[in-house]
Amino acid sequence: MKIRFRFRSKVVPVHKERVRVTSNTFSYLLLLTLFFLLLEISFFIQCNKGYLSDVSFEANQVTIPFSVLPDIFFFVLAQLMIRFLYCVLAWFVASALSHLFSIKDENRLKFAITIWLLGMITVLVANQYYYPNSQFAGITAVVLFHAALLHSLFIFLLSLCAICFLFSFAHLIKILPRWFSLLVVFISLSAWFAYSNRTIVFPLDGATRERPNVILIGVDSLRPDFVGFFNGSKKTPFMDQFLEHGVVFSEAVTPLARTFPSWTSILAGKYPRATNVRSNLQPPEKIKLSQTLPGVLRQHGYQTIYATDETRFSNIDHYFGFDHIVSPPVGLNDFIIGTFNDFPLSNLLINTTLGKWLFPYSYGNRPVYYTYDPNSFLKLLEPKIPGRRTQPLFLAVHFCLPHGPYLWSSLQESQYPTAQERYEQSIRRVDQQLSDFVAILKEKQMLKHAIVVLLSDHGEALEWDGDRITEKESFIEKTKTVPHFYPPGLNKQEVNQSAGHGTDVLGLTQHHSLLAFQLRGTGKAQASIQRGVVSLMDIMPTVLDLVGLSGVAPASQGSESLLNQMMGQRRGVAIMRHIFLESDYSPEAIRTVYPDTHQVLLEGAGLFKINPFNLRLLVKEEMEEMIIHSKQYADIYDGWVLALYPQGKTHRMPILVNLNSGDWTNDLHSPFAQHSPALYMLEALRRFYGAEIGEVS
Repeated sequence: MKIRFRFRSKVVPVHKERVRVTSNTFSYLLLLTLFFLLLEISFFIQCNKGYLSDVSFEANQVTIPFSVLPDIFFFVLAQLMIRFLYCVLAWFVASALSHLFSIKDENRLKFAITIWLLGMITVLVANQYYYPNSQFAGITAVVLFHAALLHSLFIFLLSLCAICFLFSFAHLIKILPRWFSLLVVFISLSAWFAYSNRTIVFPLDGATRERPNVILIGVDSLRPDFVGFFNGSKKTPFMDQFLEHGVVFSEAVTPLARTFPSWTSILAGKYPRATNVRSNLQPPEKIKLSQTLPGVLRQHGYQTIYATDETRFSNIDHYFGFDHIVSPPVGLNDFIIGTFNDFPLSNLLINTTLGKWLFPYSYGNRPVYYTYDPNSFLKLLEPKIPGRRTQPLFLAVHFCLPHGPYLWSSLQESQYPTAQERYEQSIRRVDQQLSDFVAILKEKQMLKHAIVVLLSDHGEALEWDGDRITEKESFIEKTKTVPHFYPPGLNKQEVNQSAGHGTDVLGLTQHHSLLAFQLRGTGKAQASIQRGVVSLMDIMPTVLDLVGLSGVAPASQGSESLLNQMMGQRRGVAIMRHIFLESDYSPEAIRTVYPDTHQVLLEGAGLFKINPFNLRLLVKEEMEEMIIHSKQYADIYDGWVLALYPQGKTHRMPILVNLNSGDWTNDLHSPFAQHSPALYMLEALRRFYGAEIGEVS
């Protein structure tokens, strides 16, 4: 008798097998996503090896507090989260399409990887399309070097991804219970009905003819000769229209051509020496602010707001008298997270509502130039301007688009290879940004009764001939060698060239600033062009005069109200007025229009400290003496400029320039100098700056 054994193979139900395949597919996609993240990090490190080395060096010079870690942890978590969500999305689309087109189980993993690759290639191409200055754009640019090819491929890939998503969504609707589909439709219709029938809030302005809104619109690094109003070859339609209908001060200067000292002088109406803001990032406890324009106006019933899209080196805050500050987050993590956030997936989210929450150090933040969208800053600012106001409003806004490196998200560096070309493009773009901003003000009915001041905190020198006012041919002592008094730049500047801002007191394009007033609904002044040198410090006493508060904060030493001149009661400014200028600390690496970021970091090592409570960078106390020793000084007086350049720690070389003829000398004993007010100007400098001047030889 034979015994037969029968073995039955275990049959796995089809739905359980598909669950196993689906689970394995997601695991593989997750591993693939993590592997791609490692490739991104590796590429990023390779591109920034020198910069990371310099950051490590810099970290050894300052004490970095542990309080930086929560924001860094949130940033890392956000990066991981968006990659996980991308993995989930790719898995969902692949699974839905696999069911829809009945793809065999053994082919589903390959199909899912194909969908994942399609999405990631689309992300990389989109990153190059929207952010051509991203480091990762350099990878795809090797193949997609032509703009038409990039555009065509981007549209094709985006259409393909949209089709895949729509099919997968259609399949999801098909397999979901009918009640769920009806619920989705009901919620969608309810949301649409609520939005279309929302209560419309009509603006209400608290300003009056006697107490108008005061609006300061500042543009960083804007030199007036790049505005069409002064130079017909330039195209700046908004600023041109504003200047044509305003009172324009064509020879306005700033006392120190750096943002923080300049804005402090604007808001306080005082020289940097009086406020003790002699450089960027001065510690708040060192600043002398007895009265400020926003502080005085707030005491007299104004609401005060300050907004800017750059805070790395200019930390204007509530202690200036502002109720609200609108800006990207301030502090060390702006440098760390803002600088290092250049990854394709996060780049595509940064300028969205979600990106505003996930990446606050990048959203609307001008220094993060490769993803900075000028419209994002306006979106950050608009909801902060109250639509219904029972008080007049003092609003100061500073737009930093024209600041170096003169790039932003949509301006490709390769299209404009020189810094001068990029600078001109940035002026055109900020002109549009200003126009959009004023449209917001009109919508909120802020301009019915308003004093609007359009200004630039300082100008810019672009290493052009004439950017320093000392032409070689105009040196008086023809038998002598032209002195090398100026600090040389990396590009070996000539005697009539300078670069950047805050680096050179005879680079008057650095100090020459835009300044114009429009008086809307006050009926006080006619459009005109006012000649004569004035200072940005004059804004504070002028505004207080215009709102009837002239006795509250009288003009300080050096500033004066421009009201009489605006009203046509006095042509020109006081002829015998001294206007002092000074430079800031200027390491060699920034005295060029092509600054090397790594070198700037190295030369600035040891200059700053970090406040452990708010993570703000501040100038070290022991560096203040070095900053003072490095300063240049100048006095503008009656058509002359006398400048003092440091030649070591103990003495300074004088340079005397006639602004009308351009003639100049470094010898105050020459007949040319003897027939000038040079000695009187030198005495004025000594009285104002005291022992800082030292020996003049």
